[in-house]
Amino acid sequence: MKQYNSRLLLQQLYIREDVLPSLLSGAYAFLTSLTYFFLPLFLKDQLKFSGTKIGILYAGLSITGIIVAFPIGFFNDLFTPRLLIILSLITTAVSLWGQAAITHFIPFFFIFLLFGVSNNIFRTSLDALLFKSGKEETGATRYGLYNSMRMVGFTIGAVCAGHYLAAGDFPAMLKILGVLSLLLMLTYPLLSFIPGKRWELFNYRQDFLKKEVIVFSAWLFFFTLHWGAESTSYGLFLRHHLNLQLAGIGYYMAGEFLAVALASFYCGKLYDRGVSVERLLYPGLIASGLGHIMMVYPDVMVSFVWRVIHGIGDGVVMLIMYVGIGRLFHVDRVGGNASLIYLVTLIGSFAGALICGPLGERLGYWVPLALSGVIPMLLLPLLIWWRKREDAHAAIVEHT
Repeated sequence: MKQYNSRLLLQQLYIREDVLPSLLSGAYAFLTSLTYFFLPLFLKDQLKFSGTKIGILYAGLSITGIIVAFPIGFFNDLFTPRLLIILSLITTAVSLWGQAAITHFIPFFFIFLLFGVSNNIFRTSLDALLFKSGKEETGATRYGLYNSMRMVGFTIGAVCAGHYLAAGDFPAMLKILGVLSLLLMLTYPLLSFIPGKRWELFNYRQDFLKKEVIVFSAWLFFFTLHWGAESTSYGLFLRHHLNLQLAGIGYYMAGEFLAVALASFYCGKLYDRGVSVERLLYPGLIASGLGHIMMVYPDVMVSFVWRVIHGIGDGVVMLIMYVGIGRLFHVDRVGGNASLIYLVTLIGSFAGALICGPLGERLGYWVPLALSGVIPMLLLPLLIWWRKREDAHAAIVEHT
């Protein structure tokens, strides 16, 4: 078993390759946290959109990602990722200003799709930059830092947005965030320049059709179904079932995001110290699923504690996802292949949103949250069975 000193791991992190992408990820998460988690409240309470329309919007967000995910990843292997990062910041600003100005569903739908495109360009390109510029010695610690800073951005964004929206107006907040996204373009000269290389499509097909990649993709798809439930029902559950005001919603969400951040960062260090994927993933799935089910309990403090437990589980799974991508794919093609994994998660989120939007409106917003929490727990016995099957097969091969 490998043994690493935690302090040494942190000292080995590189400012340009590890810390800067993590900070940029956190800053972008701060900008977009309002749209992800508070927007359904604005759509329902002020624009009077139905649950079905809200579900269509967020499903459209996922469809956009499904369409553009692999082309974006492919372009990140063909060109330098930092160029696409700047493009995404410009389109983010435009889409945020559009959301602030538009009040009718059809034009709002199209500007929301633009937001989906820009978000997918940013996340896929920054992921590609992280994978391509990393040094071997920093290992999973850098993935833990990257994911934890993203969650810190969501944490700060949820608190700030909750307080601002309680005293201000939603469209003004969106315009401010649009301006801030343009300011992030100042990081361009500091980002690593990764030269592109031409690859044929069959290279990606061969990479993605490996047995271990298919299994990895399959369980991630089912796990991310609960993301669709969250995008359409989470904020509305807090408002209409737990009766939280905007500031209270911000603090509630911030507690979970902080739990995700700490879990992801700590588990990254544990992995680099030799803890196996299984010893991290299995408890993470239990925490994610059970926390999602029990968070619908109609008491704020009890619900919050279980939501934090869910966040710990999600933080572990997010870390394992990045570790898996880093282990499974060639670094020169990691942009396209990582985008295919991201595509799988978007399809899962899309399916979840399409189901849970109308379900929450008709049966109560707690219903899709509780039902989707069952899925991570069902994945656990299947993954244990698969691991035992693979170990048995390896033993047979070794003795023949």
